[in-house]
Amino acid sequence: MLDKKIGLKIRHIRKNWGFSQIDLAERIGLSFQQIQKYEKGSTRISVMRLKQISEALGVNITIFFEEEETGLKVSDHTLKYSSGGDPHETFQPFDKEEITLLKLFRKTRNKKVREGIIKQLRGIIELENQK
Repeated sequence: MLDKKIGLKIRHIRKNWGFSQIDLAERIGLSFQQIQKYEKGSTRISVMRLKQISEALGVNITIFFEEEETGLKVSDHTLKYSSGGDPHETFQPFDKEEITLLKLFRKTRNKKVREGIIKQLRGIIELENQK
């Protein structure tokens, strides 16, 4: 029963982030079929693997063991575990444009180009904040 609850939370958080099973599997070095088994609760997840999944999803591992009797959604719980900054900005699910931006950024292999993209975005934000 616990394996199924943990699997459902993994699925819910993964979907909130806009990740496919393949995306999550690639982040932790597994097959997407293994992610399916974890999400269905048909395969038990080791603590080490659950830690890898929590890190890939950007949440604290304890979220998988919390009860949801308070009426809060799993995505609401993740707000508690922000590592600084505005927690709502950090843990909101991605919209389609953000997913596209992230996928394209990950496909950019040249480190200097990636750094340039980040600098440009920071510059744009500074300009917008000055208005």
